[in-house]
Order: sequence, then C-alpha cells, then structure tokens
Amino acid sequence: MSQSLFDKETSDSEAWHLQGNWGPVKEELTSSELYVKGKIPEGLNGLYVRNGMNPRSGHSDHWFFGNGMLHGFKLKNGKASYKNRYIKTPYYEKDLDVISSFGDLSASPANTHIVKHAGKLLALEEAHLPWEVNEELETKGVYDFSGKLEGAMTAHPKVCPKTGELLFFSYSMMSEPYLTYHRVNKKGELIQTEPVELPRAVMMHDWNVTENYVVFMDLPIIADMNLAAETGSPFGFKPECGARLGVMPRDGSNQDIKWFEIEPCMVFHPLNSYEEGNKIILYVCRQKEAMVGGFQDIYGGDTTMGRLWKWTIDLDLGEVKEEQIDDAPCDFPRIDDRRTGQKTDFGYCMTFDNQADSLTIGRHVLKYDLVNKKRLIHDLGEGVKGGEPVFVPKSKDSDEDDGWVLVLAHEEEGAKSKLLIIDSQNFESPPVAEIYSPQRIPYGAHGNWMPLENS
Repeated sequence: MSQSLFDKETSDSEAWHLQGNWGPVKEELTSSELYVKGKIPEGLNGLYVRNGMNPRSGHSDHWFFGNGMLHGFKLKNGKASYKNRYIKTPYYEKDLDVISSFGDLSASPANTHIVKHAGKLLALEEAHLPWEVNEELETKGVYDFSGKLEGAMTAHPKVCPKTGELLFFSYSMMSEPYLTYHRVNKKGELIQTEPVELPRAVMMHDWNVTENYVVFMDLPIIADMNLAAETGSPFGFKPECGARLGVMPRDGSNQDIKWFEIEPCMVFHPLNSYEEGNKIILYVCRQKEAMVGGFQDIYGGDTTMGRLWKWTIDLDLGEVKEEQIDDAPCDFPRIDDRRTGQKTDFGYCMTFDNQADSLTIGRHVLKYDLVNKKRLIHDLGEGVKGGEPVFVPKSKDSDEDDGWVLVLAHEEEGAKSKLLIIDSQNFESPPVAEIYSPQRIPYGAHGNWMPLENS
C-alpha cells in the first residue's frame, strides 16, 4: 500500500492498533466447553458474535484495515463453547491491502459488524458488499441481494422491529452520488434504492431511523485529495464545511429531505432515535472533533471522545435543540434492539480514556436511565477493559429493562478474555457469569446476540 496516501506513519510496526490486546491472534480455535465463573442464566440460549480487525500478516496500515475475524460464544443449557474464524473474502485469500481492494466490491475486510436479517448472518464493513456466514462462523460468500445492490453497504444497518425491514445506506468517497439509501423488506428483498445529494464526500459511519423517517448525519469529516498535501491523508475534520441533519421519509427520495444545521462535530455512533409528536429525538455519542491530524488520528485526547448528547429536531420550526446529557467520555452505545426507532428509556455505553493519545477503552460500562436522567456504572475492576455492551431481553415479552448485558472484556494481567453476563436490573452488581475464552480476544468493533434457530 502507498504509505503517503493515508498518513506519514502508516508503516510504523509499533502503531497502537498492533500492540497489547489490540494486536492480532494467529489461531482459529474451536473449544467445546468453557470455564464459567458463576452461572449462565437459565433460558439464555443463543450465539454472541463479535467482529473485529485481526490482520493475518500481523500488520495493517490502519486499525480499520485488518482482516475481519469473528469470535463466537454459543450458550446452550447452561454451557458455553467458543469458536473464532477469519471471514474468507478475497481480501483475506489474496492478502490484499486497502488500495488493492479498490474496484472490487467483493474484496471486503468484513471486519466491523455482524447482523442477522431474513435468516442470513451478514459480516459488514462500509466500503464493500456484505459477506454471508453461517452459525458455525464459516464463510458462505459475498451477498448482493440477488444482484440488486451495486454499491457498498454501511456497517450499521437498522432492522425495524415493527416492519422487519432492513434499512441501510452506502457512501462514496470518490464520486457522486456520495450517499445512497436502501430499503430491504422483511423477506430480504431489496425494494428501494435512492441517491441522496451531498455537496461533498463525507465519512458517514452510522445513522438514525425512526418509525417514519431516516436521519442522515452530514458531518465534516471530508474526503479531499488536496488535504493530502497538508496532513499526508485525504481525510480530515473541516468544521468550516458545516454540519447538518437530513430527515427523509423512510419511503421517500432526495427531493423529500429536509436539512437542519447543527454545530460542527463528529458522531460515529448514535444510541437511538424516535418521534415525539412533530419532533424527532436523537441520542448520540457526540465528539467535538475527530481526525484533526489526519486519518490515523481518529481518537486521541479529550476533544475526540464521545459524550452522550440529545438532539431534538423540530420539524415545524425547522430547528435543532442540542443538549449535552452527560460528561463521561464514552462510545459503542446500544439499546434493546426491540426498541430501535421507538422511544427508549434505557441505553448502554462503554467508557473510553479521554487522556490517552490513542483509542483506549476504559473499565466502566454505563447504563443510562434517560427518563430520570441517571447514570449507573458497572465497574469491571482494576486492569480489566471492556467493549460494546449488547442487551439481551430475558424473554420476547420482557420489559425494556429486564434482560442481560453482554460485555466482552479483557483482563490485562494474564491476558485473559471473558464474556460477562450482567443483570440489567442489578447493573452495578458483579456479573452473574464470567465465561472465559480459550485464548486472548483482541479489542474489536461490534457484535450481536442471535437466538439460535435450533435452540
């Protein structure tokens, strides 16, 4: 890969994303029975899978570009098993880098997320097509919705709990349309594709959906080859370009979008969004800035850390009220997925170290009571760092606050990794179960819980 395309330090073998528990593991393992401290709750049967970057060569030029590796914990009848597998895309099979993968939509690292829709497990990364895997984490093949998807797919699609639709977008950094919206019905058929006009190419990692609308975040991490002369990277944070939110009906088109200006910022991950009369409420992990020094400088220092904010879009008045909810540096927000696009009373985030020079995960998992404006803290303990909290309801009909919070954590002393099961209603208490993996699991990106079809 051309070092100068992204950053002056891309070839540094001592880069943070290759050190400690960010560094890759080499083996694909299968372990049929894991050590469990505590007791796995009765009825918690399913598959927890977390995706993340794990360069097969031991090196990647950027955290974003490592090969996708899935780590899966299968829970059934009080016992746990583990399996990890690379996603065998052309990016893996041909040992490609990001530059050589350009022009081939199938050549995905597939390293960011995994979601289930219409019976299919899709491993995702936002610059390529998704890849289908099975419950055994074996790679099945590239997935393009029967040839109808002709561009990339975001790593953060949303599944509507009411309609069963899968909603997603794709963005382009090189040519128009810079943004395209897609809608898939509950059967898995791509039924709508709409180009959206943007004045420039921007990085749009995630987005927002409600019962009747989608909300795009046009924020000022832009792509411009002229920036390479300044920072060595064509990507950068340019607040002078402004920031805005675009509201479009879920079955609408570009001409239906209403844009609302906000203060320049960056949001990688929202918590949730929903409608309240003529208003749209959005909870997001808002950063004051990101990538100020170029593509390598995603995080580093207090201003690049997310905090929980609330945006209220007034559709009648044409304005946005911006309100900071909490000052704790955090990200990787999640809710009960049954409430996606609906009013949410609770949400979960992982803390981050706002004093570190690079992305550094903290030791505290946060639970937000959004109605009473309270924050509860689950302390993982000294020398333990976590990851994205995933909520699992105790039953199909249980309340939003009645479930389990799954956190993949790492004990730095001894380099041991474990899946924690935390009672959402006793959130500050110790986990009800700690399931230890047979090997170290590097810090990664996003995952999901999926009840097994045969459980």
